[in-house]
Amino acid sequence: MAILVLLNNFLHDFSAAGWLFCTVILWSMLRKEIPAGDAGKIIIDTIKTILVLMRLSLGGIILFGVFRALAYKTYEWSAAAGEGQVTLLIVKHIILAFVFVIGVVFYTRARKIVKQGID
Repeated sequence: MAILVLLNNFLHDFSAAGWLFCTVILWSMLRKEIPAGDAGKIIIDTIKTILVLMRLSLGGIILFGVFRALAYKTYEWSAAAGEGQVTLLIVKHIILAFVFVIGVVFYTRARKIVKQGID
C-alpha cells in the first residue's frame, strides 16, 4: 500500500508541476502578438496542446489530491514536525492556489484566441 501512496503523491506533484509549467508557457506565448499565416497556425496548434495538458494536469491534481489527503495522516504525518507541517501545507496550498488562478486566467485567454483563430 505504501508504494501506491508514494506513486499517488508523485503523480499529484507531477500534475501540479504540469499546471505550473503550462501556465508559464502560456504567459510567455500570450504576451506576444500571434502572427498571421502558417506561423500563427503553428502557435495556435501549440496552444491547443498546452490547453489539453492543462486539463489533464487539473484532473490529476484533483484525483490524486483526494487520495493524498485521505492517506496523509496514515502515511505522511511526521510526529517530529508536529502541527508545524499543517501550517506549511496551508502556506503551500495558498501559493499553489495563486498559481492556479493565474493559470485559469491564461487558460481563458488562450481559449479565446483558439476560438477566434488566425486570419
